[in-house]
Amino acid sequence: MKAYSSDLRAKIVEAYLDKEGSIRHLAKRFRVSARFVWGLVNRFRHTGSYAPKPHGGGNPPRIDASHYESVKALVKRYPDATLHELCAYLAETCHILPSKSSLHRTLDKLQLTRKKRPIARQRVIPQTSNHNGKLIKKK
Repeated sequence: MKAYSSDLRAKIVEAYLDKEGSIRHLAKRFRVSARFVWGLVNRFRHTGSYAPKPHGGGNPPRIDASHYESVKALVKRYPDATLHELCAYLAETCHILPSKSSLHRTLDKLQLTRKKRPIARQRVIPQTSNHNGKLIKKK
């Protein structure tokens, strides 16, 4: 979710300091949640700023940059391996156990391609007609 603008934040804090209404009243007036107004006023009281907090950053990647060369070598050595197989190889060689989605993100970051799925089964049902609609028998 995108942060509210600094202009709106300033208006809310000014309205609260001018005692133009309660937190709930200001929330209705500015069409934001009461929790947002309360947090904004509380932050302004403690820090003197109403600017949004910086992004937290999220979780660090399971496969860090020091293992990229190992991943490249594995993909080069086993080009037909599925993501599940590559995860198992990484667990054996690098002693890290990434998820398939984590490995996929790493391969995407390294711009490496891989086989998308295992070999498909042969057709079980024999073809009985060609593109013209004429019946033919295949054995």
